[in-house]
Amino acid sequence: MGNLGGSEVLVILLVGLLVLGPARLPEVTRQIGRVLREVRRVTTGFQEELRAAVEDPGLELEARARGDALTSMGSPDSTEGTRPDQPLAQEPDEGTPEQQDIPDATTANDD
Repeated sequence: MGNLGGSEVLVILLVGLLVLGPARLPEVTRQIGRVLREVRRVTTGFQEELRAAVEDPGLELEARARGDALTSMGSPDSTEGTRPDQPLAQEPDEGTPEQQDIPDATTANDD
């Protein structure tokens, strides 16, 4: 049960006994047991499906073939050679020296 020790379980049962009463406590613990069993069954099934999909090389080859077919099927010519993760050419910031009027030494008037 994770990191619960004997004393923690005892405290939980005593609180449950006080809150639910002696008549309902066995019924509620059975329901909790059923829910936990169902959760374990579902997670185990999911883990087995995931493991089977990862370890099956035939599925991987089939998925790669589908992916290759999809990428080669309908790519328009206008987007060839561009990658969506490349940033577009950026305009220089307003604070860059290219846009500021900075007088250079030759045009400055020394008074």
